[in-house]
Amino acid sequence: MFHDIDHHSSSSLKKATNDMGLWCLSYLPPRFREGTNAAMARGTATEFGVEVGLQGNEFVDPAEEAVKKFNELTALGVDGEARDKERANIPAMVEQGLEALKDYGPPSQTQERIEIKLDGVQLPIMGYTDFTWDTKGEVIDLKSTTRLPSAITAPDRRQGAIYKKAKGNHAMKFLYVTPKKVGFYELEDCTQDLEEVRQTAIRVERFLALSDDPEVLRSFVIPNYDSFHWNNPATREQGRKVFGY
Repeated sequence: MFHDIDHHSSSSLKKATNDMGLWCLSYLPPRFREGTNAAMARGTATEFGVEVGLQGNEFVDPAEEAVKKFNELTALGVDGEARDKERANIPAMVEQGLEALKDYGPPSQTQERIEIKLDGVQLPIMGYTDFTWDTKGEVIDLKSTTRLPSAITAPDRRQGAIYKKAKGNHAMKFLYVTPKKVGFYELEDCTQDLEEVRQTAIRVERFLALSDDPEVLRSFVIPNYDSFHWNNPATREQGRKVFGY
């Protein structure tokens, strides 16, 4: 265990890859948890709506439930214009997702906890899958987006590699939904992606082993304030307190 960190996740490793300053803010004491933003809340709400719809209850409107979830998640601290824009995307995204999965029926599991160990990595890597169909032998991760990618993105490939290793013979698929169309892609050979996960985790652990003092570790990194992740005023202010500028 390093600095009371007892596992890695695809999201923490993604953050380390993109911005070690932000990673330090999130995972080193005193830990600062970023609040949600409109796009993040839209993703969570869309996934929730699709999950509701897959249960097949004709008396429940999946899109309405998704919008309710979004409103709950964004009740505080989310810019009004961005909130309205993303809320408007949700019903069509839920509809697109359910149309793509109409032949699947209710999933065997949602938010299944998984864990893997990789050579040379001391801590386990954990995560939660979106939808699992054991009868079909498939795991599907749902991504809502306003721009449809033509293939699985690099960060998603690394996330999928973790899930695929954990689930053995299950196929790993990504369903990208926009308000107008979807992209459905299967992750096949992910050997290189898993190696990237392994190497990133090793380097994070080497970084953590440099010092028992979080302040010393923070002094080694440069926060990328140009990244949109720092747009939240509370996050930016915490960065100024922690990094001194």
